[in-house]
Amino acid sequence: MAFNTFVNKKSWAVLVFIVFALPLLTGTAHAQKFQLSVFGGINHVFEYGSEDDYVLGGNDFPVTPAHTPPALGVSLAYFFSENLGLELDWRYVLSSMLTLEDPSDQDTVEIDSSKHYSLTLNLLYQFMNGKFRPYIVVGGGFDKLMAEDATYTSDYGFEITLEAPEKTLDAVANFGAGLNYFVSDSLALKLDVRYVMIFADPKNVNNLSAVVGLSLRF
Repeated sequence: MAFNTFVNKKSWAVLVFIVFALPLLTGTAHAQKFQLSVFGGINHVFEYGSEDDYVLGGNDFPVTPAHTPPALGVSLAYFFSENLGLELDWRYVLSSMLTLEDPSDQDTVEIDSSKHYSLTLNLLYQFMNGKFRPYIVVGGGFDKLMAEDATYTSDYGFEITLEAPEKTLDAVANFGAGLNYFVSDSLALKLDVRYVMIFADPKNVNNLSAVVGLSLRF
């Protein structure tokens, strides 16, 4: 309940306020530099679940195999020094096809993975200030699963109904590294790779996100 309260509309407003108000708090107006990025790529989801969790009629497909759906997003960063910044990052992960297997009889069913989006607030450290600007990033926020009940037909001809989980909002942490290559004073090509941990119940979901895009510095 406390976490759900944290990510309500008022909390979103607080996050945005922090990003825009930080320049005033530092008192260095001449150093106010924002960076807006748009990007797309892939989000590799590692296998999770265990055959030990198998329950006949309740959890017939306990293991979710690795899969790699496409992803897209946008971020806004503010650098309150030459190297240190604060970033608000929003990412939307689309669905991909995957195959589940019943460990009791090896029946299989093909399903679409659930779409989800995340919002994180991150600290960003940039190592250089020339054309090549590598950086590291770490932070956290929340992930929202956009799941719905769905019915499929298995390879053996059985009708399989997969119900959406009751809890669809989870905490998330991420860390990684990236590079902005500036082709002009304000426009850069962006490469970003992050390890993402979704603290879902009952199993955490680990991801590797890799995106490319454009960054505009202003």
